[in-house]
Amino acid sequence: MLNTKLLPLAMSAFFISTFSYGQSLSEFHIDKGNNCQTCHTKPIKVDDAENHENKSCESCHGTMGELAAKSKSKLSPHHSHLIDVSCTSCHSGHKQPVFVCQTCHDSFKNEFKIPFSNDKPVLDNYQFPEVTQEMIETALAKAPLEQHQVIVIGAGAAGHAAAISARQHGVADVVILEKQPYIGGNSMLAAGGMSAAETVTQALKHYPDSKALWYEDTMKGGHNINNPDLVKILTENGSAGVDWLQAMGADLTSASSAGGHNAERLHRPTGGAKSGPEIVNTLKETAQKLGVETRTNSKVIQLVQNKQGVITGVLVQGKHSKLHILGAKAVIIASGGFARNNELVAKYRPDLKGVDATNNPGNVGDALTFAPKVGADIVDVKEIQAFPTAAAGKMVISGTARGAGAIMLNNDGERFCDEMGPRDKVSECIWAQKGKDAWLVFDETVLDRLGQLRGMLDLGIIFKGNSADEMAKATKMNAQKFDQAIKRYNDFKVKGKDADFARKNMADDLQYPIYAVKIKPAVHHTMGGLKINTKTEVIDQNGLPIKGLFAAGEVTGGVHGANRLAGNAIADTIVFGRIAGEQVANSIK
Repeated sequence: MLNTKLLPLAMSAFFISTFSYGQSLSEFHIDKGNNCQTCHTKPIKVDDAENHENKSCESCHGTMGELAAKSKSKLSPHHSHLIDVSCTSCHSGHKQPVFVCQTCHDSFKNEFKIPFSNDKPVLDNYQFPEVTQEMIETALAKAPLEQHQVIVIGAGAAGHAAAISARQHGVADVVILEKQPYIGGNSMLAAGGMSAAETVTQALKHYPDSKALWYEDTMKGGHNINNPDLVKILTENGSAGVDWLQAMGADLTSASSAGGHNAERLHRPTGGAKSGPEIVNTLKETAQKLGVETRTNSKVIQLVQNKQGVITGVLVQGKHSKLHILGAKAVIIASGGFARNNELVAKYRPDLKGVDATNNPGNVGDALTFAPKVGADIVDVKEIQAFPTAAAGKMVISGTARGAGAIMLNNDGERFCDEMGPRDKVSECIWAQKGKDAWLVFDETVLDRLGQLRGMLDLGIIFKGNSADEMAKATKMNAQKFDQAIKRYNDFKVKGKDADFARKNMADDLQYPIYAVKIKPAVHHTMGGLKINTKTEVIDQNGLPIKGLFAAGEVTGGVHGANRLAGNAIADTIVFGRIAGEQVANSIK
C-alpha cells in the first residue's frame, strides 16, 4: 500500500535537485512523519542484501520500472540494464549514497544529482570498511556461522554456471556470494557474444567453422603462450555450452565474426542485443528455480583451510552481518579479474597507468590477495588486454560492430588499420594516432544489425551526419578526407579487396546518414590469474591441486594467453563454470 506521507517524494522519482541536502535520507523520512519501522523490521534486523528495505522503498515509491516511466528525461537512473539493481544499490538511509550509473556514464554526473549527497563526491561503488588483522583473527577463532556443501564466490556467468552445474550433478546446497549489491559482474557488461564452433546456430545459417579452427585462432590470438590443454577444453566444449544455455531459454540464434576469428562464431541474441544480459538473466532465473541462494553485499576476504591443507570455508565481510565464517565442503572462486584496479594493472603494465577500464567496479583482484595465502599459484598475470573501441574510454562497443560493417577513422578523417585485427593490434594502431583516440564510423545498416548501438544514441555520444560537411562540423574531422575515406572504402567493398589494410570482412558499403562515436582503448581483460588444471582445480606452487578449491572464469589464467579473442571470455565462463560445478559434485560424492 502506498504511504501517503511519502507520496510527494514518490512522485518526484528521487532524482531532482530541490532537496535539502543538509540531512540524511532517514532524517528526511522522519521529518515526514515516519519512524524506523517504515523501512525496517521490528525488531530491526537488516540482512546483507537489504531485501526488506528494498521492498519498503517500492511500497512507497514504486518499482524501478515505474519510477523510470515517470521520468521526463530520455535517460533515467531507474531504467538500468543491470540485473537486480535495487533502491539500496545507490540510496542509503544513514550514510552517503553511491551512484552506480556514473561508473560508466559520465553524463550522469552532470545530468542527475542524487539526493542527500551533501554535494560531496559521490562514489560509484559501495566501499566495505577496512578490517584489521586482529578483527580477522577474532572471527577465525569462532566456529562457522553456517555450514554448506558448496560456496561460489562471484555472481557473474562463471559463478552462476558453476552453481547450476553443481545442482544438476546432485549438490543440494549451493550458495553464491557476491560483494556487489547486484549480480552479473563483468559478464553483465558483455556486448559481443559467446564463441563456439560447430553449433546448431551456425549450421542453420550455413556458417562454416570447426573446433580445430577455433582452437587455432585462439592459440594464435594468445600468441601461443596459452595452455594448450585448457584451450582444447574450451574449444571442444563451447558448442555444448551454447546448447546448455539455449535449453534454459537463452536467445543465441545469431552469430557473427570479430577480430581474430576466421568464422562467424560469436553467438548472441537475434537483432544484435548484448549477449551478457541475455546470458546472465537466463542463468539467474535457472539458478533461482533450482534453489541456489545468492547473497549480495557479501565480500569474501579469506579462505579457511584446515591443518591438512583442505579448504573448509570462507571468511565473509557482510555489509551488515560483519565478519563471519561460512563452512563448506568445497569452494569455487569465480570473482573475475582485476582490470578496475589500476594500481595493480600498472604494477604489471606501467604503460596502462591511468587508463580507464571497461570493467565492473568490483573487479579489483580480491582473489589475487586471498588465494595465494593458501598456496595458490598465479600464471600469466602480466598479460593484460586493452579493448580498442571503448566509448568515452569506458563503455564497450562490441567488436561485432566492426564485424557488422563499421570502420575506424582518425581525427583527420582517415582510415589507419585493419579494423578486424586482434584487439591488441587494433589498440596499438589507435594509440599511434594523434590524440591516441579515433572515431568508429557506421551507418543505419550497422545500427539495424547491432541493436545495442541504438541504446547509446540517447547518451549523447554518437554523432549523426547526412553529409561529409555535417559530420565534419560535429566531429572536427576533415570533411574532404572523411568523404574520400568513405568513398575509397566503398570502392574496396565493391571490388571485394581492401587494398589499404587487407581487411577480409567488409560486410557492406557505408551510406548516409552516417554515425560516428569517439573511441579509445581501455583496460578490458586480465588474461592472467589463478592457475588451474583441466578439472578447474586450483594448483598450488608445488604443482599440486589444493583440495576443496576450484576456480573458473576471468579469475583464472592460462586460457587466453597474451591476448583474448572476442567472445572467448563468455565461452570461458560457461565451459569452465560447468566443469567446476561437476567436479565439485564429484569431489563431494
